[in-house]
Amino acid sequence: MENKALKPFLIKRMTTKSLVLIPIAVGINLIGGTLCSTLKLPLFLDMIGTILIACLSGPWTAALCGLITNLFLAIVANPVYLPYAIVSVLCGLVTGYLVKFGLFKNWWGAVIIWLACTLTNTIVASLITIFVYGGATGINTSSLATVALIAATREIVLSVFSVSMIENLFDKGIVFLIAYSLYKKIPKRFISQYAPLDSNEV
Repeated sequence: MENKALKPFLIKRMTTKSLVLIPIAVGINLIGGTLCSTLKLPLFLDMIGTILIACLSGPWTAALCGLITNLFLAIVANPVYLPYAIVSVLCGLVTGYLVKFGLFKNWWGAVIIWLACTLTNTIVASLITIFVYGGATGINTSSLATVALIAATREIVLSVFSVSMIENLFDKGIVFLIAYSLYKKIPKRFISQYAPLDSNEV
């Protein structure tokens, strides 16, 4: 019964046009994510495509895009990315549903989504970093800051959450700024072929 209910649920939310966009969005994510991982930058920049596809096709397509992105990053960049796939899925859903409420139509709405996504990412990613990796992953230079803070304060939870919050504020801020700028440049006749931003369908 669950499979019968799940299939129409997914089909209704992922049209052929939406699925065609996923490889493009994942490719955009991989460029940013791989670059940051290779250069050990204190950023990720692996959500630009997810945000764009959330605007065009909704939360569930964005969640799938986030999941695939992390799976590929785990293969081509660093296996450390794998457990964080759930973070990308949740951020895709949060972004997608807030976009459906029409918040991405103007800059202040984009700021609200940015902050919501930052909070979601910080909480979930920090828990994974603490319980799976013991407080630091070594994936970028922010891990050095986390280790130093842990050594200074002896507070692993506070240290991980603090560094993660600052890192995500900057990272997601850049990502949303780029995605918002790109979205505004997409022709309206192209956007009209996909789910509207103010769609009430969930």
